[in-house]
Amino acid sequence: MSLAEDIKKFLKGETAEDDETLEAYSRDASLFKVRPKLVVYPKDSQDIQNLVKFAGEHKANDPTLSLTVRAAGSDMSGGPLNESIIVDVAKHMNRMGEIDGDHITVEPGTFYRDFERRTLAKGFILPCYPASKNLCAIGGMIANNAGGEKSLRYGKMDNFVLESKVIFADGREYLVRPLNKSELAQKINQRDFEGNLYKQISELVESNRDVIRAAKPPVAKNSAGYCLWNLWDSDIFDLNKLLVGSQGTLGVIAEAKLQLTPVRKH
Repeated sequence: MSLAEDIKKFLKGETAEDDETLEAYSRDASLFKVRPKLVVYPKDSQDIQNLVKFAGEHKANDPTLSLTVRAAGSDMSGGPLNESIIVDVAKHMNRMGEIDGDHITVEPGTFYRDFERRTLAKGFILPCYPASKNLCAIGGMIANNAGGEKSLRYGKMDNFVLESKVIFADGREYLVRPLNKSELAQKINQRDFEGNLYKQISELVESNRDVIRAAKPPVAKNSAGYCLWNLWDSDIFDLNKLLVGSQGTLGVIAEAKLQLTPVRKH
């Protein structure tokens, strides 16, 4: 049985493995070319959860098996490319919620150009948009911690992700939000996959706090991922600060609540 046939058993979305599709997904906006084996179009978060579980269960038999999530494919570093399975969230997972106060909930496949039309209609904007704002999608902006012409004033994407729904390596979706010390302790005491994740990362940061602080680049805009120095802000521990910019290597973003800012005339 083929890889596509195995996945179709549980997938609500579609798959594609024809030459034309695989050729199209073998490129992004970079100079690289990497041809995948299969392209999958998940309908929703449950589809992605099942894909992650499938990959985990079959990795031992096929070490080449892996998942790379793709939205607009406008990345210039080869981030959306993979020799195994491409998971395209732009086709179905592109829903936007209504603006609630100064924030909005959105799925990763939403194109920024569509997103901005909705926010501008209400007098708001997500100011960390990159130069490719007419091409890119929200998922990619989160994955590479986007920041463009307004980032020196407003900061990059990690300043605007209030909370997110993330699928981790166990194939389950979790709500990731800022935690105070008491909430973090409660999370760690769960003694399950999620609790162990928070325990390991918080201990890593605490035991290496001085080294991490010393390693922080003294720059106004940093495009490197894994910003461990941002995890603690005063007494608040926010795992989103690590997920944003990690290019999908630590988890799959299924939904994000984003902070908006009023549009300023000057």
